[in-house]
Amino acid sequence: MAMLDRYKKTGGFNQLLTLLETCGPQKQEKFLEIIRQEDPRWADALVAKMIDLNRILTWNDSAIAEVTGTMLDINIAALIAGVSAEQRERLLGTLAHIKRRKVLDIFEASTKATPSDIATSINKMYETVRKLAQDGILRFDKIDPLLYVDVDIEERLKLGKNIVGVPEFAESHGASPKTVRIQVESEPTMKIVTSMSSDADSPNMRAVEQEMQALRKRVAALQAENGTLRQELSNAQGKLEQIRKIA
Repeated sequence: MAMLDRYKKTGGFNQLLTLLETCGPQKQEKFLEIIRQEDPRWADALVAKMIDLNRILTWNDSAIAEVTGTMLDINIAALIAGVSAEQRERLLGTLAHIKRRKVLDIFEASTKATPSDIATSINKMYETVRKLAQDGILRFDKIDPLLYVDVDIEERLKLGKNIVGVPEFAESHGASPKTVRIQVESEPTMKIVTSMSSDADSPNMRAVEQEMQALRKRVAALQAENGTLRQELSNAQGKLEQIRKIA
């Protein structure tokens, strides 16, 4: 039985998505390689819909607060031990005063968190995000539209229908050329479009697909960085406005 067969039923895509998000980087890469060999479009869709900490930090404060407010204090304390000072303040800033104090008490009193503790806590965050999205508390269509997963995504993948945030992947039936197109837009001034064509049976096709996957990850990182810069600008503008009022 192929790996994907068990996940092609309704709800299977989200199950596989959660599995990939919460396994280690090496396992994630290995699973994605197997999936890409079975069905490149499934691999593209999974990569496009996966969450990570940098992406979460681009969300608005109220969305992040839903996540951190649901997590256990001990998990947040371990998580902030593995991030930058700026990211730590961003996460702590979304907590209610009492919860923030408890998290800091644990963080300051405990010994240095191990990589395993940090990884476990990050996974807890991802699980929390998925649970809140499933319960309708987090609305990806509002806070991060590219993460939205259609309820019939398994059927859409099967029929080759368009999926928001997933690169186009088209192959003419009965023809040898294969065209893959990537288009990502995060701001009106930022647009990356790449179009590549090669023979479907060419030994270079695998290398091309790997290059495109690396490009998509780079674009996602740029989007996350762009979101962080927008947040910093918003904070600076807020502080400036407060200073003006005082003056």
